Amino acid sequence: MAPAFFLFFLFAFLWVPFAAKAASTLCRPGMVHRDGSVTPVAWASPLAQGGAPSGRAVRLRYVAHSSFLITSPSGARVLTDPYANPPIVPVPDAVTVSNFHVTHSVTGPYEGKTTILYGLTHDGRPTVLDRMIRDIRVTNFAQVPDGTSAVVNTLFVFQVEGVCIAHFGNTRFGPSPQQFASLGKVHVLLLPIDGMGNVPHEIAAQIVKRLGPNIVIPMHYFGPELLMQFAEALRIEGITRMERAPSAEIELSARRMPAPTVYMVMPSEEIP
Repeated sequence: MAPAFFLFFLFAFLWVPFAAKAASTLCRPGMVHRDGSVTPVAWASPLAQGGAPSGRAVRLRYVAHSSFLITSPSGARVLTDPYANPPIVPVPDAVTVSNFHVTHSVTGPYEGKTTILYGLTHDGRPTVLDRMIRDIRVTNFAQVPDGTSAVVNTLFVFQVEGVCIAHFGNTRFGPSPQQFASLGKVHVLLLPIDGMGNVPHEIAAQIVKRLGPNIVIPMHYFGPELLMQFAEALRIEGITRMERAPSAEIELSARRMPAPTVYMVMPSEEIP
């Protein structure tokens, strides 16, 4: 009896830290079913054409700048970083704000009508979020420059139907080592690539390489030149596959992901 009790105690002792680490990883590797083959992403029609998503797919619609609309198979809708474009109709179930720059925080059309999730307070303190918006889990990481205490940006993570989407807002530098570890397996990375106020292209490409998303989608840029400059930075890191989405909306499924990493350029509703 004593040896059995000892083995049980030893197993419990070893398992607890492992379980804690697994629980702290937001996007688990087992979400992606890969057999080494490359399966193209399923394309969706623009919302203007109507129609329901195929099967249990997640819809990702590029609205403008850093603003995306995520729609779950059940119809839950979350809008990221609202921009100065016509408001989304009907009003989404929630709106996330990564920072208070005017191009990321046009919340006026949604205030008092839906849930608004701010990644930081107006005086620069972090907010810690772990919310279920129907079947979409929303979590976040604060980005604080070394030597300061003020939050400058928020990394948002959306988990729905086995798909993990990371929105990097107005990131000026990469995630911390702890944040990289906590992110786990990201399927879709939404990354700013203006290369000026935000993270430089070469650093952005290194973030993509380290994170290893199945798909990286550029946002927060002006003009095709920046797209090609970022493509060159990715090439230096060994990432050479590039696709152009035929519309401002795609469908995503954890079972139909390309092998990492595809650089996917989506037309926004603002810039075809």
